[in-house]
This record gives sequence, structure tokens and C-alpha cells, in this order.
Amino acid sequence: MRKGFFAKAIVSLSASFGIVALSAFGAGAVVIDDDMSNVSADESMVSTTSEISLPSKYSSRDLGYVTEIKQQKYNECWAVSGISVFESKLLKEGFSVKNMSFDHVNIWATRHSSGKGWQRSYKDGGYSYTVLGYLTSWQGGVETETLGDFDITSGITSDDIDTGLAKYGTTSVEYLNKNDTDAIKRAIMENGGVYAGYATSASCLSTDRISYFMPESYSGSSINHGVEIVGWDNNYARSNFNGSVGEKPKKPGAWLARNSYGNNNSLGGYFWISYEDKYIFDSRYHPLYTINSVQEIDENTRLEQNEIYGATFDIEIEDCNEVAYINRFDFSNGYNTLDKVIFETECKNAEYTIFYVPDDYSAKPVANKSKWTKLYSGTAEYAGYICADISDYLLPLGYGSIAVVINTEQLNSGLDKTDEEYKNPSLGTCEWVTNGDTGEYVLLNDSHYGDSYILYDDNMRDLLDWYKQEKNDDLGGTLVIKAVTTGNGAEVTLLGDVTLDGQVNISDATEIQKYLTGSVEFSEVRKLNADVNGDGNISIADATAIQKKIAGIE
Repeated sequence: MRKGFFAKAIVSLSASFGIVALSAFGAGAVVIDDDMSNVSADESMVSTTSEISLPSKYSSRDLGYVTEIKQQKYNECWAVSGISVFESKLLKEGFSVKNMSFDHVNIWATRHSSGKGWQRSYKDGGYSYTVLGYLTSWQGGVETETLGDFDITSGITSDDIDTGLAKYGTTSVEYLNKNDTDAIKRAIMENGGVYAGYATSASCLSTDRISYFMPESYSGSSINHGVEIVGWDNNYARSNFNGSVGEKPKKPGAWLARNSYGNNNSLGGYFWISYEDKYIFDSRYHPLYTINSVQEIDENTRLEQNEIYGATFDIEIEDCNEVAYINRFDFSNGYNTLDKVIFETECKNAEYTIFYVPDDYSAKPVANKSKWTKLYSGTAEYAGYICADISDYLLPLGYGSIAVVINTEQLNSGLDKTDEEYKNPSLGTCEWVTNGDTGEYVLLNDSHYGDSYILYDDNMRDLLDWYKQEKNDDLGGTLVIKAVTTGNGAEVTLLGDVTLDGQVNISDATEIQKYLTGSVEFSEVRKLNADVNGDGNISIADATAIQKKIAGIE
């Protein structure tokens, strides 16, 4: 029986974010309560464990995990708030961060001269996951002082901006559930803030513009808006919500939001949004996310990736317990120590295993799993971007692949396939996106043959072939699997260049034969170069492969 399949959208396309900044409002009588008696600034209180006792109020703002308030100029609230969440995580980790540019991500997320990329201009709105692609591909963020003169109105495009200025890379991102408010609060305490969307309307804003509540009964007009949530107060009074809509929440309590309208109220640009707001954290603004881990980027670190826009969909294969998702890379650049593997999946609690996969003789990943090298196994503790610490696996020079095998057999144990909790193995893809209303492209991906493969039922296929055969889709997508590698960055010799003289000749084959007799020793780099057939061993077959290559046989 032919296996079923489908690609699941991870965001509603009606949920683009864009709003003109509200005018500044004079100071009012209500201010942020600086009484942090229920919150200790002692870092020992901010635990990573789920058993942490949550305080009744908390503010990353008061603890210094925010930069200065920003003011959007166009429809880039999604960019401002996404960068703000990144800043908060960096500050929470102790990095020195002043002010990152949201103009940089705005221009990055515009159409390339090739026609690929986000199909928008700098004045248009964006999506919550636009910034995720920017951050997880290490294209940014960039501090304003590092960026220097940058005029967003000067006609520059995404082709013109420098994407090599980032000092920090995002390595894991957790998607949160609107119904698990405790998890959201813990994420704020652990990471500084979370990205959230809601629907904004002036009639739901208090007269002093520091409190916001849209009741379930509201049916008027509104605009999608993105903010960073940096705190909460369980006792924030109902009476503060006095918008002209005329309805108050049933209970006290509110989230502290960092807005993108500048210092426009008595809270310095922050405001409170009721726990009972109609659209806060709503699934239409998926993903609601927090950044779980970051790392410094230096000259010794490189991110291997086949896409830069991140996951726009998750591929699922029905009626399969296990699927191998594979990205092929060229590891011949001097960065040959595999430090981490990053991948996106919405398959929470599924088991996964990561492998190094050598090429076969047709220059694609070998389908025989007995030739794969197991690097790591674990459980996806959350939906989002997972980061696996590989502990310095030495990669063979040349082309090779990273496979992420998702297994849901244990996860689905005891469940019927019609059960809502039943999950098929899934992994994120950077796939084209269209507007559901107009059919126009929102994102045009740049996918290529040889970048991604999918293996199930013992059938290895290039992902673009899979899209054509199974979905009649000529644009396809690219798997979101990335490799963090380290090395000295030096110019690399050719695979097979055992003597390290920059050439592959009979001397290299002879050197392998000497190594096998024990008459010479190889450095780690020479060992990598000598494994010509990529099977993880140095043998006479490698010397023979060099001789055949010299003779032009293969």
C-alpha cells in the first residue's frame, strides 16, 4: 500500500504582522509596580526545571534583560519584537548587548534580485517565523553600532546587506502552547522573553494606553501585531482595563508586553495585556516561541546549511513509524569537527537519532544504514528547533550528509491512528508559501537537487523528486537540518591529497600503502583525506580509488 503524506503548515497566512505606530501618549497616573517582593533577582531562583515555583509577578524589564525600547517606522513590529526576544536571551546569558538593528532583518526579508526569498518590500508586514529563519540561519542580529550607516530607504535590497556581521547564533527555539501558561512563564524567567501575537484595536486600549483587553465578544476591526512578553502580574487589577469597548476581564492578571511604538506612555513603551485577551498567544500567530539557547560565533565556527529562511512547513509521512530526513553538505572547507546538529520538528516527544552518512558511488547519500555512523540519540522535548550536542565528531573531508531519523513508535504506543494524539514522523522544510486569500507567493524558496533526501520503506529519494512524485510540486522545499562545525578555517586540500601538497597523484596512493604497512603515521587531517571512499576506514580500497581517479576510470 502506498504511503500517505502531507505537509502541515506551521503558520496561518492570515496572521501577517503590520501596523502603523500609534502616536505618543502623555504620562498617566499608573506606572509599573517596582515592588518585586515576590521575585528574587538571585539567578538561583531562575531554574530550568519544571518544578520551579512560579512567583505571582515577574519582570525581565526590572531585572535588566531588555535593551532600550524601540520604535517601528513601517509595518515591522514582527522584526522589532523578534529581535527584542533575541536581545533578552543574550542579556539573560550574560552577553553584552546594547541595541540590535531591526532594519537589518527587515531588508534581509525582502525579495532577492533572483526573485527568490520573501516577496515583500521593507514597508510591508511580515510573519512571526520570518525572524526565526533570520536568527537560526545566523544571518543576524546585528548591533546598530556594528552595522554603521544603514538607510533602509536608500534602495538597498537583500542582495546588498552584510550577513556576516552576526556575533551570536541561535541554536534552539521552543514553540510554546497558549494553554500552558506555566510553561510560558517559565520560558520568560529562563530566557528573558517570548514572542507573541495578538489582535490590536484602539477600542480595547485603556485611556492611558497602558492596559489592553479584547473580550471574546469583540467583533470589530483589528490589526495583527507582534510583541515581546517579558513578565506578568497575577494580581493586575480588572479596573485598569477601561477601553471604550466597555467590557472588563472576569479575573485579575495580565502579561507585561514590550511594544514597538517607542516611549509612548507612562510605562516607557510597555503595556499590560489581560490573561483573558481574545487573541493573545492564539494559534493564528503560531509559532509562539522562546529562544532556548545561543552561542558566540567566531572565526573557528561555521554553520553548514542548505536554506536560510527556516521552517515554513513540517513534512509528515503517514503510516510510517520511522523516517530518515537527510541534508548533504560539502565538508571540504577546513571546518571538519562536527559540534552540533540543529533541526526543526513539531513532533514533540518523538525519539530521534542523528547519523553521519557517507556518499555512495553515485555521489548521493548511501541508503544502506549499516554504513551510517550513529552520532547522537534523544527525545524531542519540545516542538521547535532542536539542538543536539555531537561532542566533536571528526568529519571526513568532502561531501557527506547528516541524517535525522524521527521515530514515533514509542510515542504512539497504545494509540489508534484516528487518535488526536497520534503523530507521524515529521521534520521542518523551507517550502514556498502563498497567501491563502490571493494565491500570491509570500515566500519563494531556493531549493536545489542534491541538497535534501528522504528515506522510508527502504527507498531513498531526492526531496525534490519526492515533491514531484508525491505532490506534483515543481518548487519543492529544503529540509531544515543544519550542522555547526569548527576548525582552523585554513584552506583545505583535496580529498585524496594524503601528502598535503595540493594535488592528488600516485604519491598519495603510495602513502596510503605505507600507512597500511605501518611504515608511516598520519595526522588527523591526513586520515580524513585518505578515506577516499568515505566508509570511515583507511584501506587498500582507498589507494585503489585514487589510482582509478588518476586513470580517469571514475
